[in-house]
Order: sequence, then C-alpha cells, then structure tokens
Amino acid sequence: MNFISSVLKMTCPRCRKGELFVKPMKLSRPLLMHKRCSVCNQNFEPEVGFYYGAMFISYVFIAITSLLIVGTCVFLFKLSVEISFGILLFFLALIFIWNLRFSRSFWIHIIMRQRKQ
Repeated sequence: MNFISSVLKMTCPRCRKGELFVKPMKLSRPLLMHKRCSVCNQNFEPEVGFYYGAMFISYVFIAITSLLIVGTCVFLFKLSVEISFGILLFFLALIFIWNLRFSRSFWIHIIMRQRKQ
C-alpha cells in the first residue's frame, strides 16, 4: 500500500495495516481514534494538540473544493451563483465528517514521514 492509499484508507502511517479510527464510527464521536496501532504499536497522538495542524489541511481542502464546485457550476454549467452555493453547501454537508477524518489522516502521515527522515 502506498502513501496516498494509506491516507485515503486512514490506516497507520508506519505499517499501513492498523486502523486510525475506531470502527464502527459513531456520529456522537466521529473523530474517536485508537491511541496506538493494533499492528505495530505506533502512537497516534505523539503530543498534546498534535492534530491542530489538521485544521489547516481541512481548510485548504475545503477552499479548493469550494472553488472548483462553484466555478464549475457557474462557468461550465451556467448556473446562478445562488444555485451554485446551494449545491456547494449540500456537497460540503455530505463530506463534513469524512473531511475531518481525512485531514487527520493526512496530517499524521505527513508528520510521521518527516520524522522518519
């Protein structure tokens, strides 16, 4: 499994086999993560506040996605700005929890990769 598929499947950044998040996901706690990898014992929270950087990943992802969706709707499909933003809000509501989890997965993979080198 390569880096990108490990990020998208939300698996351990070291062994790429253990799960980052507790399954099944509960809507009351969508970001509940295991403390350590069940396969290689990698610590998933190396320091307090470790995942603050994931907020910036989330922000950039949502900004780019928003520009692409609204731009496509307005310029390609010739929809009004109001309808385009309605479509955007609907799409963002659908991916909200996935985006939070993806951002954390991406963040831990980037940081752990840097610490290996």
